[in-house]
Amino acid sequence: MKINKNIFKEYDIRGKYPEELDENTAYALGLSFAKLIKAKKVIIGRDARRESEKVFWPLVLGLLDSGVKVDDLGVCATPELFFAVGVKNYDAGCMVTASHSPAGQTGYKFCDGRGRPLLTVSLNKLQSIAGQVKQKFDVAELKKQTKAIDFVSVVAEYKKFALSFIKPEILKNLKIVLDASSGSGSRLAEDVFCALPATAILMNFCTTDQYPDHGPNPLLPENQQSIIKKIKSEQADLGVLFDGDADRAIFFDETGTFVEPYYINCLLSELILKNNKKIKLMVDARLSLGISETIKRAGGKVVRHRSGFSNIINSMVAKNILFGCENSGHFMFNFGLKKKGNFVYGEAIIPVLLVLNYLQQKKIKLAQALKPFKDQYLISGELNFKTAKFAAICKVLQKKFVGLKSDEIDGLSFFGPKGEWFFNLRTSHTEPVIRLNIEAKNREKLNQLRTEIVAIINKF
Repeated sequence: MKINKNIFKEYDIRGKYPEELDENTAYALGLSFAKLIKAKKVIIGRDARRESEKVFWPLVLGLLDSGVKVDDLGVCATPELFFAVGVKNYDAGCMVTASHSPAGQTGYKFCDGRGRPLLTVSLNKLQSIAGQVKQKFDVAELKKQTKAIDFVSVVAEYKKFALSFIKPEILKNLKIVLDASSGSGSRLAEDVFCALPATAILMNFCTTDQYPDHGPNPLLPENQQSIIKKIKSEQADLGVLFDGDADRAIFFDETGTFVEPYYINCLLSELILKNNKKIKLMVDARLSLGISETIKRAGGKVVRHRSGFSNIINSMVAKNILFGCENSGHFMFNFGLKKKGNFVYGEAIIPVLLVLNYLQQKKIKLAQALKPFKDQYLISGELNFKTAKFAAICKVLQKKFVGLKSDEIDGLSFFGPKGEWFFNLRTSHTEPVIRLNIEAKNREKLNQLRTEIVAIINKF
């Protein structure tokens, strides 16, 4: 069977339905995943897109035809699916989702029994196996086999695990705005937050693939306007915007101001280390100055890593690291935080609970909690440039900053003298652009670096 190679990304499968990813491809992937992973029992789920349902059932049939026992979570959050693999000891899992991609797309996030997402090498093998499949999807055959599927839920187990990180009873008198982006995480978020004594104001919790209010990418300013208005009109304590499959959480403070995920990462690192002394935390390498100093001050050890939540999860499992975070709103938790083994999965609800719990304990607002980080560590925000001259640009930068500490963990990073500044330049994992992130301890230095580096990039 001819498989479109463009749907295979660095750590998932994603494409337009049906031009790039159709029912026959989905069936072939089901057969191929079963062969690759040699699983006997698999848990599956999907986001709320119509496109995802179209390629969900052919995948199921491929698994069933391979002799795999299939359990179905139905429409669910991606963290819910990966959590289920760990808590129920499945051999593997698959979430049918296009995450925050535009409408019209769908895809797959596969993982093994240890929660490790398939990365490039395994996805290349999957592509090769699928290309050898000759049989096509047969809807009549699916109807015969649907009785073999069991529908399951892990909501009770998840809620118990999530709430074990906090003292729910202290959250009274809090008012929070939650925007589910009309995505597949709405049910799980509602189950958890509506069980709290806090007041939860729910937005876009009607599960649909049409995104009537805004799109599924929480980092786009046009998708943030509704929650900002609601926070202000309700005089809420904070707001949280989830993406389409609810594996990312983006925060807004009590004034409706967008909070860079980097500062939330700094705060969460401190909170995790309060109860887990001297552990290692894994952070993405795009911004390193403030979070590294924060972790070291709190008694932890820093492990910098190439960005990409799947990359980070795989490395966290390999090194038994208990907490990881990425500057895109992804947070990675290990069951080991609760002495329940070495299983890592992406999480978006527990970080919110931890922040709420901390604010109530300290009797402060989110802006005040983040002020020490924002005052000391200034960041440029991610700057994007359309150019294919990454290697040539790096050569110029290496010459300009010769003698300073640098590394190539993720693109090219330079560390300023005495910890005064930092910058990272890297190619995007998902788009034909290069991305620049700068961090400094004073505004003058930040502006100077931005002017100098951008001028170099623009020459190409």
